[in-house]
Amino acid sequence: MRKNGRHTLVIDGNYFLFRTLYVLPKPKGDILGTKKDMQVYMRKLATDLAYQIRLFEGLIDNVVWTIDSRSWRKDFYPEAEYKGNRKPDKSINWDNFSKVTDEFKDILIRKGVIISKVDGAEGDDLMYAWNAECLSHEKSVIMFTGDRDLIQLVNKNQSNGSHTILFSPVHKKLYTYQGFTEWLNTVDDDGGNDIFDVLKSSNSVENRVRKLLSQFIQNKKVDIMEIDTKEFSFRKVLTGDSGDNVPPAYWHTRTANDGKSRTYGVSEAKAQAIVDEFKQKHGDLSILYLFNDDYLQDLRNILVKVMKAKYMSPETILTNIKNNVNLMILNSKTIPESILDEMFKTIEIKMKQESSDLKGLTTMQKLLENTEYAKASIDMSAKILDDDSDSDDFSFIKDRKQKGKIF
Repeated sequence: MRKNGRHTLVIDGNYFLFRTLYVLPKPKGDILGTKKDMQVYMRKLATDLAYQIRLFEGLIDNVVWTIDSRSWRKDFYPEAEYKGNRKPDKSINWDNFSKVTDEFKDILIRKGVIISKVDGAEGDDLMYAWNAECLSHEKSVIMFTGDRDLIQLVNKNQSNGSHTILFSPVHKKLYTYQGFTEWLNTVDDDGGNDIFDVLKSSNSVENRVRKLLSQFIQNKKVDIMEIDTKEFSFRKVLTGDSGDNVPPAYWHTRTANDGKSRTYGVSEAKAQAIVDEFKQKHGDLSILYLFNDDYLQDLRNILVKVMKAKYMSPETILTNIKNNVNLMILNSKTIPESILDEMFKTIEIKMKQESSDLKGLTTMQKLLENTEYAKASIDMSAKILDDDSDSDDFSFIKDRKQKGKIF
């Protein structure tokens, strides 16, 4: 990959596929039950990807599409029932879903998009590995996902200036490291009046990136969310993640006056109070604290005090904290060494590929050329297959039933 100031766009493929699927018109029978449904889905996938590629025009020079495998977490921590709350949707024709998504993957490969998949690794793991490898090679990253867990990967490499930012299209938010806005509004000296000096200047490249990012943020009315990722990670360990079936570090169930049982855990506010007290004692946070027994015991003790925890033993709380670290923190200390080695080995090879054919990704027609889907006759509203470069339509990540939620 060339070090030219542009970013690598790393797309959460699983997120993209399902969010697009669930905004399609509801059929009378199964979702993707007919050939026409499959054609509509393929064209919508192509339309939505092309829109995003145009959105980042000038900012990216390569595209990575991550694909989930069965997670190592289910095998290493079977008692945790990781993602055990997720059941296959019986209204979807899964054979047809696989056929369309496999064909879409083949189309992406022909356009030079890097397909990233490793047995045992989830998309989250792959995005962690791509971020680590890109930043070490002075290559900045834009993550495209609606999964808030990945905010923990937002970062700036202080040694070479490369960074990772996350774009969540659900609310048009750009999650960044602290200090991003100050960097964005800085203009560096280009190093002279000679045009050739300017073109060669690293400052000139960085100024161009700032300008393009500013245009993207202003034109699309994107909110910048500067995040303390260490605090974010500590809070996640304490609160758990109901979407992945990961319980809080401490919880209890009570029967209310109406006779119904309610479960209470560590709220965001309580988690912040625990983290604040931990910081008062230990100073600035370090992710390494989450892998140190002494610090974890102290975190547990503060939790017990803040939560007035009397429904769970201190030993159980400490075990829960450690489990949550292993299940949710994306780090070389949590991901099995064999999977880490395989991810980095494959990424090192793929980074040597030629850059993606971005021009071939900018419209549905270019993406689907020479396929049966290019000229398929489909009776659909223009809104569903909108391919207007000036459109503000983010419909592919909006679902009326889940409006306001991140997938």
